Amino acid sequence: MNHLCRMLLTGYAVLPIGGCLDFLQPTQTTIQLVNDGSFAVEVTIYISGTQEIPRALLTTTGEKIERTVNAGTTVTIVRDCDELQAVVIDDADLQIIGGIGPEADTEVLRDGTDFGCGDTIRFTFSSTLLPPSLDIDVSYPG
Repeated sequence: MNHLCRMLLTGYAVLPIGGCLDFLQPTQTTIQLVNDGSFAVEVTIYISGTQEIPRALLTTTGEKIERTVNAGTTVTIVRDCDELQAVVIDDADLQIIGGIGPEADTEVLRDGTDFGCGDTIRFTFSSTLLPPSLDIDVSYPG
């Protein structure tokens, strides 16, 4: 086989692989809300497709997501990477008795700085009854 034929065959063999590499890239980011406590937590999250959006603008123009995370459960939220460039828990309320309990929030997390496309962002809620407290731990398990 001459040199020109080898180059052409090698080039055609590589083209499909290059196209597959784009196909294998992650396109979604996952948020997990994990309640390790004994009481439900009502959570208000805001997400934005703008990476450097200030918190005040994120909480007024971003996509608002409200979820109740019962004790011992996990809630999963998945968004396209372009839609989830910034995320914040604006309000998490521990539901001890009659909706009364401590609250917590987080800093704004940003794609490229705090997480990347395809990552899982895990917010783990832990609480105590006496004294009443609510903590949010942020991790990136993969």
